Amino acid sequence: MYAVIMNLKKRFQYFFNHKFVRRTATLQIGSFGGTIVQAVVGILLARLLQPELLGIYSLAFGLAATTSLVIGMGIQEAVSSLLGRSYAQKDKAETENILGFMFKITFFAALIVLVFSFFLPNIADRLYGDSVIGIYASIIVVAVILSSFFFTLAYSAFQVTGRIRSLTYLIVIDQSLRSGLSLVLVMAGFGVLGAVSGHLVGALILFISSALLFVNLKIKDSVFPDLRRLIISAKSISLKKYFGFTFWVALDRNMGNLFMALPVILTGIYVTVSEVSFFRLAFGYVNLALSLLGPVSVLLNVEFPKLHIENKEKLAENFKKVSLYSLALSIFLTVTAVVISPIAFKIFYGESFLPSVPYVAGLIVYGALYGIGVGLGPMWRAINKVKISILINSVILGMGIPLGLWLIKSYGLWGSVIMVTVWFSVSHLISFIYLIKKLNIKNG
Repeated sequence: MYAVIMNLKKRFQYFFNHKFVRRTATLQIGSFGGTIVQAVVGILLARLLQPELLGIYSLAFGLAATTSLVIGMGIQEAVSSLLGRSYAQKDKAETENILGFMFKITFFAALIVLVFSFFLPNIADRLYGDSVIGIYASIIVVAVILSSFFFTLAYSAFQVTGRIRSLTYLIVIDQSLRSGLSLVLVMAGFGVLGAVSGHLVGALILFISSALLFVNLKIKDSVFPDLRRLIISAKSISLKKYFGFTFWVALDRNMGNLFMALPVILTGIYVTVSEVSFFRLAFGYVNLALSLLGPVSVLLNVEFPKLHIENKEKLAENFKKVSLYSLALSIFLTVTAVVISPIAFKIFYGESFLPSVPYVAGLIVYGALYGIGVGLGPMWRAINKVKISILINSVILGMGIPLGLWLIKSYGLWGSVIMVTVWFSVSHLISFIYLIKKLNIKNG
């Protein structure tokens, strides 16, 4: 027994002294705090809106998420890999060029999304017979555009400089502000319009706050340009310089976002808005538990590219460890979430949302296998093989969307559960096996 205790103590000390683990823990604490705020707000919104209005809100959010895929985190994660290298070399000119490129491509992406948002009411009318859903989606799209510009700059800068506490504060502010204002406006009696308008007001505040944070970072770290230099660089930088790498990485990252947004959108085509609420809450509940894995993936975006340059053997070893540890954690988180779901839904959401509980149990395979995919995106980017990832996911979606529509039409919400499980599980397993073989060949 003593030997077991000492072994556990040594393992704990090893993890505690490891910089990556400490940073992950810090980011997880902050992310968990923001997630708790979002969860509480989500519960209160569900109680206030009830199944029908929550279903309308969910469909609007899904449409907006799909429309705005080309903005935000996809670009941010793509540029982070480039920015990490230039910052490590203290290359001020290259850092300025990369950030200028990020600002410029975000601007053009925002224009494209804004134009497309004008068609959302018509799309919503064709899909769901309600153009108002498209109007709500357009408001959320504008919020996404506003929150993207300086947020992505500050996010990337904090990430590559190792300012994990500042990054954590930024994430918490983003998560809490928009959802909190949505709740306030719904409580004021504005319904779904209030819920989406809260995101818009929060995004405007975040736009200003992120700009101020980036300015403050420049004062502390001379490698970064000031806003004037950034705008000048954005005007002069050629999109061709980094577009090849960034486009494929952003497309790969947004494939994951598409996987998340499409299930709710497709479900709404064949079931009532109230039933959409039941599936959306079950899916969101499981993903809430799995969100604790998010900070690991964020930090790997910088860690894996560094290891790819410094130590390829260690890269393969760490990829296996992270994937297996994350798999074990996702199994634990999902099983725990499923076990407590009947009590959790009754206490938090109320009797009207108890029909969601069976679908939570149905998503157990999806949640359990989810962890093996935590390191996939960062690894694809680190070894510059994102085109393979895009190909795999494109084939899965190409076959999976028609299959999913048939499943939903035939089996209702259980069809949605089966669709989600098949999409994610097949994608993660194929990608994981491919990468393991690829890394072993390189180190062989």
